Amino acid sequence: MTHDVIIIGGGPGGYVCALRAAQLGLKVACIEKRDSLGGTCLNVGCIPSKALLHSSHLFDAARHAFTSHGIRGGDGLAVDLAAMMARKTKVVDGLAKGIAMLFRKNGIDRVAGTGRLAGAGRVQVDTQVLEAAAIVI
Repeated sequence: MTHDVIIIGGGPGGYVCALRAAQLGLKVACIEKRDSLGGTCLNVGCIPSKALLHSSHLFDAARHAFTSHGIRGGDGLAVDLAAMMARKTKVVDGLAKGIAMLFRKNGIDRVAGTGRLAGAGRVQVDTQVLEAAAIVI
């Protein structure tokens, strides 16, 4: 399979690179080992932790800061960890689906697996070999 550009990794740098190259009219393939695009930040790092942190800040505000507004939360509040985790998953899934939709809209070939350089202009993913004029790592 021949492309103008092959990008190894669908994290924050890789998926943005793939989208921009496709917008410029290049035939693009993006290789990603995870089931969803977005890399560590979106899937297991920054975004999930910030979603949970936001929920915990709201809980703290309900227990302490809302009383100055005449809202009593106090000790009757409880954390529903399963619901917090479900919200976190919904946030992550929504963003990942948005990236996948942009890939489809821009005609980017998403290749599942781990890419390895296999010579000048060649990337191997399992038994498949892709070729391109440019490779971005």
